[in-house]
Amino acid sequence: MYKKLLTTIIMLMALIVPATMVFGGERVADPAAGWDKHYHFFGVVGFLIFVIVFVPLLYFVFKYRRTSENHTGAYIEGNTGLEIMWTAIPVVIIVLLGVQTWALFNEYRSVPANAHEVKVEAYQYGFKMVSPEGIETDGEFTVPAGPVKLNMTSRDVIHDFAVPAFRVREDTVPGRWTYMWFNASKEGTYQVYCAELCGPGHSLMLAKLNVVSKAQYAKWVEENKMKAQTMTPVERGEKLAKQCIGCHSLDGSPAAGPTLKGLFNSDTKLADGSVVKTDVAFLKKKIKAPKNNLVDGYPPMMPPYSFTDDELNAVVEYIKSLK
Repeated sequence: MYKKLLTTIIMLMALIVPATMVFGGERVADPAAGWDKHYHFFGVVGFLIFVIVFVPLLYFVFKYRRTSENHTGAYIEGNTGLEIMWTAIPVVIIVLLGVQTWALFNEYRSVPANAHEVKVEAYQYGFKMVSPEGIETDGEFTVPAGPVKLNMTSRDVIHDFAVPAFRVREDTVPGRWTYMWFNASKEGTYQVYCAELCGPGHSLMLAKLNVVSKAQYAKWVEENKMKAQTMTPVERGEKLAKQCIGCHSLDGSPAAGPTLKGLFNSDTKLADGSVVKTDVAFLKKKIKAPKNNLVDGYPPMMPPYSFTDDELNAVVEYIKSLK
């Protein structure tokens, strides 16, 4: 009996082990391909387990069903061979799935040496990128085709940088640097989401990822460097203020925070009942320490911004232009 049991286990293993080779496959330097193979492999194993369990279940339901009111089923105390089999086989399956998962995890965390490194700072409600050349963009990322590594942190709360097209996502944590990498193997524009509920404007926390050729990327770098040199304070402030439009409108419409249109030098009522002029000094203090001098009717949800003096002056100049 035990010889038959051992033969059955060996036969099942002969089916499962090749499946790990076919659906696990040789690991390639692309998390997206790895996750897809992993998903398909788990699906096949899950389907096989379902068939192995459900088909005998249906058979036993009909074979041992009650045929009359006085029918008494046979007393079966147990079967040592079956108990060993249904313990050994799941253990082997779990080990194989664990090995596959660990291999994929190591691939996901092992960054290729030639990866293009980018810094990302998440904030409520957007993503700021700094390229290796020092070019800052907000809400839009441009990278050359090939492996890309993102070194990420958060300015305020926990966010999650997710690019479904490349099967990657990773939390951004305040006061801590995390990282992830993906293989931008195909040129195009891809959607970036925040995949962690981070506040009332969470659904608006979107960005674009542009994957271009190396030649196009070099051209993009040169164009942005020249643009930065000729940019006026208002234009620079407009670029920096993209971080603000998730909570502040530019056209006077209501939002989570006061509209920026006509805000400069206007009379603003504070939560303590006093009224102040939103002049240059007030705006700078409010941007640096938003929890002070709370504006009446708005919750204290604005995070502090660590702008340089030049950046802060540019933002204020932009706000002054919104009449």
